Amino acid sequence: MTAMKTQIPAETTDMEAAWKAFDQAVQSAGRILLSTHENPDGDGIGAQLAFCEHLKSIGKECRVLNCTDVPTIYRFLDPHGWLEVYDREADEEWLAGCDLAILFDLGDFRRLRAVGGGLRRHQITMASIDHHPQSGFEEYGGQLPYTHLILNYSAPSAGTLVWQYLSDYRSEPITMTMAQALYTALITDTGSFRYDNTDESAHLMAIDMIKLGIQPYKVHRRVYEQRERSQVRLLGVLTNHLKYAGDGRIGWCALTQEMLKDVQATREDVDGFSDFIRTIKGVEVAALFTEVDVGKTKVNLRSKGNLAINDVAEKLGGGGHPFASGAFVKQPWQDVVDILLPLLETKVMTLDNSLEEPSRGG
Repeated sequence: MTAMKTQIPAETTDMEAAWKAFDQAVQSAGRILLSTHENPDGDGIGAQLAFCEHLKSIGKECRVLNCTDVPTIYRFLDPHGWLEVYDREADEEWLAGCDLAILFDLGDFRRLRAVGGGLRRHQITMASIDHHPQSGFEEYGGQLPYTHLILNYSAPSAGTLVWQYLSDYRSEPITMTMAQALYTALITDTGSFRYDNTDESAHLMAIDMIKLGIQPYKVHRRVYEQRERSQVRLLGVLTNHLKYAGDGRIGWCALTQEMLKDVQATREDVDGFSDFIRTIKGVEVAALFTEVDVGKTKVNLRSKGNLAINDVAEKLGGGGHPFASGAFVKQPWQDVVDILLPLLETKVMTLDNSLEEPSRGG
């Protein structure tokens, strides 16, 4: 059988025209669905909540429906209780009546899971606002399924793109709750301005949010200083089981279901651990393998920026940024380790010994 050729999307070249067409679609739509990828992060959550408030303020019927629940640390962004988990039995009729679906920070269309299935069934017009390489649209014959695509690989976050749209097309000022959501999107995807996707637009956006009344430390405290004790216990497990490969340039660890159970931890507690491994001196690539279930493994890859690793994630059926990627693999974690480590070892052995250590967000 001949493999399907998948379209490789380029960045949106005429952003002004794309935004204008997108805004016209928003204005003409009556019912709008907002969604992001499974296990949503601060960027996807912040972007969709800010946009939801904008839509409601201009009289649109709008709901935020994600395929999985959001981490508890981001609940403070949702004082109105707009974040919902899609339930086919309860939500199918509402979804079927949508005029437009706007997807944020998605990258891989498959990561919409049940929400994506509903959009396919009812052939809903879709728009995507993103800064990730695009994949996972084989169900559409290898062609992008979006009528409107706002794609900028160099944007620090999807929230940055939403901020740009609201700055140009919203008649009223951005509210404090919108600013808080957007600022959270920005800091989580730039690693609090530490990653090399932090550019001028990131700082200009931060300045704008501060002028609107955001107090950076208060947001940072809510996001980064709320660690559960179970996560601290799990971090101890991680450090005790951390291994190295590729002459020490690869740091990796596998966290099994038994390990999580022993310290009463959940998969949510794993968040940020691959970034922690990346901070170790001499490590160029961090790989974290989390056993999701028997025969199912989640892989998180992080690079210091000298080595692109999204092509490795793609070989496992995943993807992401060049320096921050991942995959869900329907194989036992031991088998995934055996497949992945040789690929990474081949890559790191090509690096020059004198390389510095920049970093990149996801």
